Amino acid sequence: MRPPYPGFFPCNARHRVRLLCGLGLLASTPVAWSGSGATAIDVFIDQAQEPVRAEAVTAPFDVAELTFHVDPEPLRVRYKLEGIDRDWHQGAGEMNFIVRFIKGNGDQILQVFFPATGDSSGWRGSVENSEFIARREVVTVPLEAQYVSIALSSSGPPNTVGIFAARGITVEPAERLAGDDRRFIVDGRGFDLANPLWTKSGTHPSMASGTNLGDDAEGAPLLFIVDDDPTAHADWATGVYSLPKVIPGELLDVWWEETYTVGMGGDFSVDYERLPPGDYRFVVEDLAVSGLPLGSGAAVVLEVPRPYWEKWWFWLACISATGLLAGLWGRHLIRRRINRHLRNARLIADERLRIARDLHDDLGTRLSHISLLGSHAESNIHDQEAKATFRQITNMSGELVSALSETVWMLNSNNDDLESLVDFLCRLVSDLCRLAEIRCRIDAMSVTEDRPISHEFRHNFSLSVKETVNNALKHSQASEIKMKIWMENSVLKISVVDNGIGIQEDDRRTGSGLESITERMKSIRGNCVIQALEPCGLSVLLTAPVK
Repeated sequence: MRPPYPGFFPCNARHRVRLLCGLGLLASTPVAWSGSGATAIDVFIDQAQEPVRAEAVTAPFDVAELTFHVDPEPLRVRYKLEGIDRDWHQGAGEMNFIVRFIKGNGDQILQVFFPATGDSSGWRGSVENSEFIARREVVTVPLEAQYVSIALSSSGPPNTVGIFAARGITVEPAERLAGDDRRFIVDGRGFDLANPLWTKSGTHPSMASGTNLGDDAEGAPLLFIVDDDPTAHADWATGVYSLPKVIPGELLDVWWEETYTVGMGGDFSVDYERLPPGDYRFVVEDLAVSGLPLGSGAAVVLEVPRPYWEKWWFWLACISATGLLAGLWGRHLIRRRINRHLRNARLIADERLRIARDLHDDLGTRLSHISLLGSHAESNIHDQEAKATFRQITNMSGELVSALSETVWMLNSNNDDLESLVDFLCRLVSDLCRLAEIRCRIDAMSVTEDRPISHEFRHNFSLSVKETVNNALKHSQASEIKMKIWMENSVLKISVVDNGIGIQEDDRRTGSGLESITERMKSIRGNCVIQALEPCGLSVLLTAPVK
C-alpha cells in the first residue's frame, strides 16, 4: 500500500509549506500583487486570525512565525523569500508510473509506485524539446497475482498539476524458463491485435494524450498527461487482462523513458520561523502548466526590525549614560577628596591658631613679666654691674617678645593673604633697621584686593626677607637699606638694596645665610638673585609666583 500524503512538505531548514486541499480555505483580501495576473498574498504574524493587509509589512523583532498564504491565479506558481531563499521553491506535487498486480477475478492486490515530482533533469519547457531519461526497475510478482497492468497517473496529492510523458515502455520476465513464450510489452506496444493496449481513465481522462498508439503505426507510442485541473486526474493504463498471466514470485524487468514537470495548484501557505532582523521580499512568480514563467506574479516587502538593544542609538545612549554616571561619580569622588582636604586644612589652621593664642597668652605674658621685673630691678639697684645685667635681661626679654610676636603671626591662619604679608614685612624691616640704628626706606605696593596665599608661601617668603635684611645689618656695614615690594604678572617681587661693602670672600666661604634663602625660595617655586652694585653695595631680588 502507498503511504498517505502528509499535510506538510519541507522546503528548507528555515520554513515549511502547508498545502491546502481545496480553494478558499483561508480566503481574505490580498495585500499586494503585480503583473498581469491576480495572484494574491496574505501575511499572518504569529498565527494571527487576521492578516496584515499592506504592500510593506513590518513584523515585530521577536516574531516567532510568519505565514504567507498564496492564492494563485494561474495553475502553478513558484516563490522565494529574498534574503533567506537562494533558489525558487514550488509545492511538491507528484505523478506516478505504476505497476499493478491483479487477481484472476479482477481485484487489485498491489500497486508499485515510481513517483515523478518537480522537474526532470532533461525538462526544457515542452515534451518535444525535452530530453527523456531512461529508467529500469525490477518488480517481484506477489502471491495470488495472475495479471499485471501498467499505468501512468496524475492522481498524486490533491492539487497536483503538470506534464508527465513516457515512452519505450517495456515489461518482460527477468528470467524465462524453457518453453516460456509470453510477450508482455515491448517499446510501448502490445501483441493482442484484437484489443487496444492503452486506455484512458481517471476523473478527467481527456487530459491524457498520446501519439502512435496503434499497433500498426510506425514508431513507438508516446504517452503523456497534461494535468491542468487541480481537482481532477487522468490515467493511461493497460487493461486488466490485456497482458499475459504472470507467475507469483517471478521477477519482472520494467524499462521506460520519461520526462516531466510536476507542481501544485490551488491555495498554499508558507511558514518562516524566527527570521533574523533585516529587510526581505516575498516574491511569487506565476507559471504555466509547463513550468515556464508567465511574467506576472506578486510580491510583499517585509521588514523585521532589529531589537532596540542592537540599534546604534541604544548603544550611544548607554555609552552616554555610562559616561555621565562615571563623570558624576568621579566628580563626587573629587569633591569628597577636596572636602576632606579642606577639613584637614581647617583642622590644621585651627590648631595653628590655638598654638599661636597659647604662645601669645602664656609665653608672651611671662616674657612681659620678666621684662618688667628686669626694668624694676635695674631702676632700684645701685650696683653698676648688676644694672647692666638686668638691662641685658630686659633687652633679651624684649627680643623674645618680638620673636614670639613673629611666630604667632606666622602660625595665625588669618594672615594667609597678600595684604597681611606686605604689612608684616614693612613692619619687620622697619623694626630691624630701627633697632640697628640704620636708615630704612620702604617702597611697598598698595594691596586693594583680597588675594589669598598659602601658609608655606607666607612663611618662606617672610623668613627669606628677614634673613636678607639681617645679613645686610650684620655684614654689610651699610648706613641705609632700601626695600621695594611690587607685583608683576602675578609674581611677587621684593628687592633689598644696601650701600655697604657687598659680599667679601670670607662671607662667601661662611655662607652668610644665602644658601638658606635660595633653598627657601625654591621651595615655593621662587628665585633669589644677588647682584653686587657699583661702586659699593649689594642688591638681593626675591621673586615667587603668587598662587
